[in-house]
Parts: sequence; C-alpha cells; structure tokens
Amino acid sequence: MNSTRWTLAIAAAVAMAFFTALVLIPFMTTTLSDGVASYSQGNFAKAYKELKPLADDGEPTAQYMLGEMFRMGQGVKKDEPAAVKWYKKAAEGGSPEGQYALGMCYATGVGTEVDMISAYQWLSLSIIRLASWQNERRTLAAETRAKLLTVMDQSDVEKAKALVLTWDRKFGGS
Repeated sequence: MNSTRWTLAIAAAVAMAFFTALVLIPFMTTTLSDGVASYSQGNFAKAYKELKPLADDGEPTAQYMLGEMFRMGQGVKKDEPAAVKWYKKAAEGGSPEGQYALGMCYATGVGTEVDMISAYQWLSLSIIRLASWQNERRTLAAETRAKLLTVMDQSDVEKAKALVLTWDRKFGGS
C-alpha cells in the first residue's frame, strides 16, 4: 500500500470515528431529566448513577436530590451528614429546595449541629425563592424561622439578616 492510500485510509478512519462520536454522544450523555425520571419511578440506584456526575459538576438540582437520597437512604446508605453536604452545595448553587432543606437541617440538628444563624439565613432565602406551588414548604420555613427568632439574641439575628442580604445579592436579588 503506497503512502497516499495509507494516508487516505487513516483519514477515512478518523472521519468515521469523528462522525460516529457525533451521532452517539447525545445518546450517551445522561441528563438531569433522566435522573429525575429514574428517581420519580423509584429506581433510586439508577437515579444515583445518573445524578452523581451531574452533582459533581455543580448541578444544584442534582445536588439537592442526592441530599434527599442520603437523608432518606434511597439507593444509598442513609447518611445525614452526607445529605447536609449535598444540601449545602445545592443551597450555595442557588437551589431553593436545597436552601430549604439545609435550613431545616441547621434548625433541627439533622446531620449537623444546630446553627440558628445558618438556619435563619437559609430558611429566609428559601422563603424568597421557593416557587408559588411550594407554599407548604414556604409556610413551614416561615414558621420555623419565627420559632428561631424567639430564642435568638438580637446580635445573632442581625448577623443572620446580613447573611441573607449577601446571599440574596449573589442570587440576583435586590
């Protein structure tokens, strides 16, 4: 085989590999909706496999869902500190559900020490950001925050409010 034919054969093989990759990559990529669908169907092991890479890449909804899975032991061993870790990533990434879950963990000491300032902060942000159809969570967050105010001293309340303003600006608030 002369060098021209050899070069053409290599070029053809490279082109075929490239076009095969273009066709297959969209089908090989797991999306958030795949993970959500698996979770909704109760296939938690599959959901974990689909959501974990997305969560590792910083996808807040996937991070929140992993938090839920670790808190309840769905598809993974129940691990409340791991749940808090994922909720925190989701909350800091802007997930209202993550903010709510993290605030409740700090308020109740689930998976972490009770931290009233952080609980107030994250519950307040979730109240601002939860969707209108999530009124039950918004109400529970507001009730929990109101209870915190009865036991927090004024300096802690001011610290918490300052954190709310800082994070609200980060998420595009006023």
